[in-house]
Amino acid sequence: MADVSPHRPTSAKDENATIRSLFLAALFNALPDRTDELGPLLDAHGVFGSQVTHPYQQLPLHRYVSLLESAAATFSQPFLGLEMGARFGLTELGPFHALLSASRDLRDALATFARFQSRWQTQTLLSVDRWADATSYGYRIDNPAIWPRRQDAEFTIAGLMTLVKQLTTATWSPVEVHFEHSVASREKQLQAFFRAPVLGNQPSNGLVILDEDLDRPFPRSARSADDGLKSILETHLLDLIRPETVAGKSIAKRAEEIIARRLGQASVDCDVIAADLNMSVRSLRRRLVEEGTSFRRVLQETRQARAEALLEDSGMPLAAAAQVLGYADTATFSRAFKQWTGAAPRRYGKKAP
Repeated sequence: MADVSPHRPTSAKDENATIRSLFLAALFNALPDRTDELGPLLDAHGVFGSQVTHPYQQLPLHRYVSLLESAAATFSQPFLGLEMGARFGLTELGPFHALLSASRDLRDALATFARFQSRWQTQTLLSVDRWADATSYGYRIDNPAIWPRRQDAEFTIAGLMTLVKQLTTATWSPVEVHFEHSVASREKQLQAFFRAPVLGNQPSNGLVILDEDLDRPFPRSARSADDGLKSILETHLLDLIRPETVAGKSIAKRAEEIIARRLGQASVDCDVIAADLNMSVRSLRRRLVEEGTSFRRVLQETRQARAEALLEDSGMPLAAAAQVLGYADTATFSRAFKQWTGAAPRRYGKKAP
């Protein structure tokens, strides 16, 4: 049997990230003949099979992600995530099935999906970027300590594609598919599954969808009879799955989480972070000083942690890492990295364990 131990030491930050156990069911569905063998694997990662019957329980995200990687290795299924995604659709989302099906169109359905992302899975970003005639929906775990996470990424993007096909048509395919990990030696299988070009070493995982597909109204017969049902369902489900509380979190910690979500996706200036925290810039700086730090230090430490995690995946080019971290170019990123660690990023990547 392959090594089933977690891939990295556990930290307090790892424990703060959680995922609802409803996604654990996808693993069992993808391995229907391996249920007995899954028991020891779950135990090794501190996960209980009984949690499948309690879909809204929270379990540590790092354990779940590590479990998927170990299951893929143990059962010699390198594309386990794809198999999980192919079997995870509207039915597996329980009452969310009706909520998404009541949407006006695909864009509305995905916007609804995004509103629940932080309640299903914390320390995770689901971004939306408009292109000329298409829109990119990106997914990324913002905790750099949770790595490798290839199976989780491929499961999530494959599952999102399954949802889109069930809401639209079985022959639907995206314009392009992105993964933050390397897809070397895996491109053929991935492209056959998604029926679209697949790019690796990207800033985040995601699907690029044509705007005409997103804005095409769902057939009336495919939607729920009462348009008011969607708002009622959403109100009840938002109350059922409450978000992670911020009580007790320091301002530095909350600022760090916002910066991590926005790196490579949007501005991380102090005024933007302050606005996200519903504070003035002056108040944010004062509170950080009271906690023994500064905005510049929080930003630097968040970037450094993310940079070191990215470079441990030696397949990611420096230009891609610089983009993820919000640097204008590779040279600026390299200078900053050398100041942090005393080593050039290329040499660090080669020496990383």
